[in-house]
Amino acid sequence: MQQLKNNYIGFLRDGLQMNKVEMEDYGGMFGIKAIDNIKSGEYVIKVSHNYAISAFTVFQNEQCVDIMKKSPHIYPSLQQIGNKKSDFQTLILYLTIQRNGKLKPIFDLSTNPTCLLDCDQPIPFDYLRELKQEFEEEYKAAKDEVMEVGLNSEDYDWAYRYCMNRRLSVNNDYPFSFLVPMVDMINHGKNKAIFGLEQEHYQPEEYIQNNYMKFKYISQNKYWFSQEDQEVIESLNVNESERCSKILNKLLEKLFQELLRTGSSDIWVTKLMMPDDSEDEDEPTTEKSNDQSQQLNTKDSKVQAAVNDDYLRDYYEQTLDQSEHDWYTDIQQQTLKCPAYLTARAVDDIEKGEQVLNLYGCLGNEHLLMYYGFALSKNKYDRVKFRIFMDCSTKYDFLTNIEKLVQLHYVPYKELLNLNTRGISLNQLTSEFKIKKSQFNLDLMKFLRTYLQLLDGEELINEETIIVLYRRIINSLYKKISTPTVPKDSYWGEQIFNYQNSKARILKAHLEMIDNLTTKPEKMGIKVFMRLRAYLLKQN
Repeated sequence: MQQLKNNYIGFLRDGLQMNKVEMEDYGGMFGIKAIDNIKSGEYVIKVSHNYAISAFTVFQNEQCVDIMKKSPHIYPSLQQIGNKKSDFQTLILYLTIQRNGKLKPIFDLSTNPTCLLDCDQPIPFDYLRELKQEFEEEYKAAKDEVMEVGLNSEDYDWAYRYCMNRRLSVNNDYPFSFLVPMVDMINHGKNKAIFGLEQEHYQPEEYIQNNYMKFKYISQNKYWFSQEDQEVIESLNVNESERCSKILNKLLEKLFQELLRTGSSDIWVTKLMMPDDSEDEDEPTTEKSNDQSQQLNTKDSKVQAAVNDDYLRDYYEQTLDQSEHDWYTDIQQQTLKCPAYLTARAVDDIEKGEQVLNLYGCLGNEHLLMYYGFALSKNKYDRVKFRIFMDCSTKYDFLTNIEKLVQLHYVPYKELLNLNTRGISLNQLTSEFKIKKSQFNLDLMKFLRTYLQLLDGEELINEETIIVLYRRIINSLYKKISTPTVPKDSYWGEQIFNYQNSKARILKAHLEMIDNLTTKPEKMGIKVFMRLRAYLLKQN
């Protein structure tokens, strides 16, 4: 045990640097607090690359390389590893075979990572129970396939959960995700500081972390380009920030197409440097599109990654059959040096005492349970998700039966696909909503107004009717979520109780807010009232 403590102290000294911040418990949700004023651009955390695991790490491990070459039907091909959503399986492979390797002292400090798969408590809530069931099916299918390689089953179970807990996506379009073994949960926070990759002597005003690496590679292969493109390369200022990044990505795309046409061995290096095909560089960053949110989506976390480019896949498989070229060794030799640090920098001025990073991210309890195996009784990021099922071919008595149409129900992705294949419009069948604690859901109000128009014409459309229906829906949800008795006599029993309590608190607060609107408007928050009033006036 003393040796483990020494290893932990050594990690903090050599592997993690913290500037003007310290960790603090915010009621079960750990965060990093500023202990001094921090200016925008200052670093708050640096993690040495020696303590991060990425595709670079995997490519340098001969045992991993050998397994991947022998099992191309299981592990993602090289062009897929360049997709942040697709290297999950590769990272698990490294953890599985290296559990007792050089990082064992670090791993031993976190011997039992957990997730929703480990829940042995009966779940009385449809949404969470069916989410867990789909999660288990995906996990079992992936594990059965991987076991063909001969990996240890117990080590695989541990590695999968460890990767769920500590996988890191960075800010600057870097082609790989990382694992940070000892900075528990630090990877998912994104508040007033964001993670990026930096060289040792990085200057905040320069934008060369990723662009410099791409520019160097493009310059080495400029003979593949037209004379016009070569002139662009020679005149390009690497410090031109976003504009430079877009130009380089377009050049990489041209280079990739040329290498694909000629069959050059450099094709895989080029693919690794290209940004994720699923990301739109011109689209502004939103809560729905940031990397952390994308990782926490169940479909994006499947162990068996989907092949996105059929033509490239066919070319790759044909090359494996017809060529003796060792693509994996080629990658080992030609990939450029990985940046020295994973660094979180402030994106705004931060005052002393402010929370800088929420280490678990802005996640509701479903995702906390799924990825970390715990839920918070008071989770300010939690939401109540529900669906209103409506068969448009049937005329309901909408005013009296609204509660029967509301369900706290999880619809598995495969089931939705099956409904589509039967010619049923999902938009007609169901509408999904999320309820926040202190904010009216205007989409739900719009939905109620639309269906009143469809089913009863204009004569019943008024604000009072909409508010009455809105309250019935919230009250129905509150009864559904608060009725089951959840025992707290075990760890998972307590987590399920926290899940229930958080949802019930949101709905109860929502009912009070509606009551204040109708009977005690003076107690209603002015911002909530004005937003609702503006919406209702707009509809008239």
